[in-house]
Amino acid sequence: MKGEIEVRFERLSAAHDRSGFVCEQPSLTDYLLKFAGQNERGDIAACFVAVAPDSAKVVGYYTISAHAVLENELLPEQKKGLPGYDRIPAFLIGRLARDVTMKGKGLGELLLIDALTRLCSIEAAARMIVVDPIDKNAGAFYDRYGFTPLGQGTTRLSLPMKVARKAVGALRSGPAS
Repeated sequence: MKGEIEVRFERLSAAHDRSGFVCEQPSLTDYLLKFAGQNERGDIAACFVAVAPDSAKVVGYYTISAHAVLENELLPEQKKGLPGYDRIPAFLIGRLARDVTMKGKGLGELLLIDALTRLCSIEAAARMIVVDPIDKNAGAFYDRYGFTPLGQGTTRLSLPMKVARKAVGALRSGPAS
């Protein structure tokens, strides 16, 4: 990580100050300001926010939800070992964004690590974690963490759960001596 920043992660609530949040992608700003609470209440997506330790100001967020990938979306190598089901269970990181004031401070990485850790601790099965990068920069960000194309002709990326669990386990055990 680039710098040591302190944030705490919490499930979005009315107590969080979202009013000053601005992301380079207007749709990600609008989502947090206008739709995240509705999606929370409607059980569409769970939204987790990063807030500074001494305030309720939101400096980043991500959403997660249950998902299914159609079997015919997968590459042949991704189908290995799968039963012949038409839908494969997955988790979706629907959105991940940080405030412009946090650019270059490593918050994006912390958000992703928290999302992966949370998804790996859920007592439900899923074959993979899926993301839909909003642009090439976001795609490159996920690529750095091992996400690969879900299928041909798509920008959709995936990370197998076994890879995510291994990475989260390595984070928990700390650096090797």
